[in-house]
Amino acid sequence: MGFCTVADIRAFLQIEIEDDDASALRAIEEATEAIRNYCHQTISLVEDDEVTLDCAGGRRLFLPELPVLSVAEVVEDDETLTAGSDEDYQLAQYGVLYRVGRDWEAGVQVITVTYTHGYAAIPDDIAGVCTRAAARGYQAGLRASEVDGVPGVAAYSLGDYSVTFGAEGGGGVSEGVLGASASRMLLLSEKDALNRYRYVAL
Repeated sequence: MGFCTVADIRAFLQIEIEDDDASALRAIEEATEAIRNYCHQTISLVEDDEVTLDCAGGRRLFLPELPVLSVAEVVEDDETLTAGSDEDYQLAQYGVLYRVGRDWEAGVQVITVTYTHGYAAIPDDIAGVCTRAAARGYQAGLRASEVDGVPGVAAYSLGDYSVTFGAEGGGGVSEGVLGASASRMLLLSEKDALNRYRYVAL
């Protein structure tokens, strides 16, 4: 499910768009995946997700998807561990699992964690970024349709039919691309807004 809706794009652009408009739905899907790729996060709620992790040892194990809502099971080297301050591990802030009384077992694919993570309701700032990105993609498609998919068309004339071409570089400085495909998916200001959700491996 996308991080915004066709209704969000409709309200943002203040134009009529049907809820089942294929172009708008595709734009939402592409914007949502661009946000996920940038953040290295699923973001939306995933229940009982099972992941098997490498571990370098030490007392801390970082789970890859945030926020972590609950941990159902931790299996270390085929041994099921028990949660608790006087047991085997504790869940701390920011998706950190602390090993109690000893270090985590070091190895490749040695720890399996089943946990629930993500947001049941997408945060407003993420939804806002998705809306703007999807709106740009949708508008780029409309513009391409108006010029029959020919990039760089700046103007038409009816008398003695003429077409004026101009520079159309929507992809960024010196990228040298034209047309709807040049529409930048995420702007720098939008990436700034997303940085608080971005996962950077330590």
